[in-house]
Amino acid sequence: MLRFMILSLTLIALINSSNIPRTTATPPAKYQNYKTYVKTACNSTTYPTMCYNSLSTYSSTIKSDPIKLCITSLNINLKSAKNASSVVSSLLKKAKASSSPEVPILKDCLEEMKDTVDELKQAIAEMKNLNGGGVSKEEHLRNVKTWVSSALTDETTCTDELEEGEVKAETKKKVKKAVSELSRTTSNTLALMTNYLGY
Repeated sequence: MLRFMILSLTLIALINSSNIPRTTATPPAKYQNYKTYVKTACNSTTYPTMCYNSLSTYSSTIKSDPIKLCITSLNINLKSAKNASSVVSSLLKKAKASSSPEVPILKDCLEEMKDTVDELKQAIAEMKNLNGGGVSKEEHLRNVKTWVSSALTDETTCTDELEEGEVKAETKKKVKKAVSELSRTTSNTLALMTNYLGY
């Protein structure tokens, strides 16, 4: 009888322990579906790998929600814009200290970056208020797209001015690296909005 009880308890313990992996395997599979949603969404953008690498870590927040997808993309976009603005600002300080002829071009570029930051903030505010403000959801989404398109234009203006002006190769390289990354992020955000929100 005692041997039977020990055998039964051992069997129960084995069955319970074999169930543990199955239980813990469920959430990753669920998160995997969210990552698949992000990957599919990113495949519709101009720079899919960059898009997926930046958004996949937020897949459990995004889930399969196109609004959350676009807000997350906008937040990453804003971070990139602040980084580009910081790079240009730092180079401008150095240029001013040495009375470099680069100063006016970098000043203009910094203004474009600051405008980009403001426009992306406006876009995020609109996205978070889709059902308020006395205008339709469609109107809000059109406004968001306008803000993001304006940001992309400002970024292009900055890089165009670099090509036309008297700027050192090293300065140009640093600004172009930061602004090009920002432009790719903005382009991806715009594509996600167009493909997933219909605007």
